[in-house]
Amino acid sequence: MGKPAYRLAILILALALQSCGFALRGSDAITANFSSLALNLQQPQSEFSRLLERSLEMANVDTNSSLDASNDTIPTLAVANERVSNRPVTINPRARASQVEIRLSVDISLIRGELELIPAETLMVDRVYFQDIENIAGNQEEVQIITAELRRELVNQLMRRLESAPQ
Repeated sequence: MGKPAYRLAILILALALQSCGFALRGSDAITANFSSLALNLQQPQSEFSRLLERSLEMANVDTNSSLDASNDTIPTLAVANERVSNRPVTINPRARASQVEIRLSVDISLIRGELELIPAETLMVDRVYFQDIENIAGNQEEVQIITAELRRELVNQLMRRLESAPQ
């Protein structure tokens, strides 16, 4: 195949990928529809809250504590406590869990004055992982890594929900 045909094939492939909406995961910056939000966090010092505040800051949303939540023009994002649950999915011949599902969930709502922009709803992410009964320390480390990844996914889900909320 000659150089012009090769370049044409690459150009067609690039246009096809662009037109179908393909984007690398995490490469698109999420922008919230709001320039400022009042945050009502039940656990303001948690890792989830820190990740959420950082994501809102990257989306150029003002979340200063100086914002007056009683002001009807500023929406209030209420975020309940993060819940983590584990449950066995499969059992090995020794009657121990070989696969475990870990689930993170959080209740949210977005209110401006008396208007509910996002009614109370639960956002949830989960993942199944293999548990090695011979490596307890490694399992605990894996659970910590998975939980951190799930928190980031949950924050991204919340940011996408904010992006789709009516103004």
